[in-house]
Amino acid sequence: MIDTLIKNAMVITVDPQRRVFMDGAIAIHDGDILEVGPSGPVCARYEAAQVIDAAGMIAMPGMVNCHFHLPQVLMRGINDNTDAMHKLKYYIWPVQGHYDEQDALVSTRLGLLEMIKSGTTAFLSTGLHPRYGLDAIAEAMIDSGIRGVISKYVMDISAYALDSSALDPGLWETGEESMRQAIALIEKWDGAANGRLHAWFSPRSVGGCSVALLKEVSRLAAEYGVGITAHWAEVQNNVDYTLEKYGLLPAEFAESVGLLGPNVTFAHGIYFTDGEIELLGRTRTNICHCPVCNTKLAMGIAKVPQMLAAGANVCLGNDGVPVNNTADMFREMRTALLIHRVNSGNAEYPTAAQAIEMATINGAKAIMADRVAGSLEAGKRADVILIDTHKPHIYPVYDPVSVVAWAANGSDVDTVLIDGQVVMRHREVLTLDEAQILADAQARSHKILEQAGVRPNLVWPLL
Repeated sequence: MIDTLIKNAMVITVDPQRRVFMDGAIAIHDGDILEVGPSGPVCARYEAAQVIDAAGMIAMPGMVNCHFHLPQVLMRGINDNTDAMHKLKYYIWPVQGHYDEQDALVSTRLGLLEMIKSGTTAFLSTGLHPRYGLDAIAEAMIDSGIRGVISKYVMDISAYALDSSALDPGLWETGEESMRQAIALIEKWDGAANGRLHAWFSPRSVGGCSVALLKEVSRLAAEYGVGITAHWAEVQNNVDYTLEKYGLLPAEFAESVGLLGPNVTFAHGIYFTDGEIELLGRTRTNICHCPVCNTKLAMGIAKVPQMLAAGANVCLGNDGVPVNNTADMFREMRTALLIHRVNSGNAEYPTAAQAIEMATINGAKAIMADRVAGSLEAGKRADVILIDTHKPHIYPVYDPVSVVAWAANGSDVDTVLIDGQVVMRHREVLTLDEAQILADAQARSHKILEQAGVRPNLVWPLL
């Protein structure tokens, strides 16, 4: 007797053979996938305590969101008409610099709820600050059932690139204290919840860390066997800074301090040159592409086709909700396809398959979890989402791969399993109190702006 049998599904495996079963089944026991194949033979081999009839549904690996800011979810929509640096300096960082632990916890729970409801089963949360209450955030992640990586900011300079006044004083940290807290987070939480939760280092972007600190991060990440994530080459001032300060381009500077390799995930990477992209590919460094954020803020277009061709592992992320508005990874896939096709004038590249790979198996590689997640195949943990195709905007279904890339939305996800456990069934998240989370978020939304002295930038006057 096995735990769970999913049958009659259109199964997109993303396995090495990229098999797609139009009438497939998935056998699951103790959180592991035992077998994926045609429904008839698989169902004949197993009796299950729980049978999920997924007729008319697409089963696929859960989405992996490789760049997300949990504490920023409460800032959705505070200013949707400005550029990246203005938004960070005058809206996002001041609000975060006045957060208390309960603000951050409410934001975290709202973000976890939204990700699960839109089919994200694993994610990488960049740079947490001690004022957010690190242990409470880790515990909330564990309770939600999601798979994820939390990372602690480390810094020893209170600047962003060439701007020494950008970062709100409430977010300043010393090198000694920020490193001590990062190590404590890793030692306490890395590998918790049967391996669902991991903890990494997150250096503040260029200008916020000395060479000595970055080299120490590289050394300690290798010692602890954990990853490193950072914003890198996201705006032109990143390039200006490394060239002026060190005479090196951003990827060259990263190489000089040991911040390249398969355990490093850079967010954005918009301003990498062709030569840097070759370096990133050669070192198997991960680049998290954030297409919705980058287009919304007119930041630029990362050279994703060149990155893929060079062998860099390109994954996808939402970035923060204030610079995106949703945590829907389906929207990231679609936006990536649209912008790179029009940018290159090529209606055939990137492909729907590549978009799905960036959102699943490539993402799992970027968070160092591809041995357990990112595809549906025997031996991996059962991180599975079921997409309901019984919708006017999806019917008829000729090719489930095209449906996922071009038609489906996060709101079409019906059921979510993580580590073999049903976390959402028929749109109801079983591990979180949705009504309470929404009430808490609305109640706290004005408080966080008032305490920071920030006013939302309204499109039209509210009467």
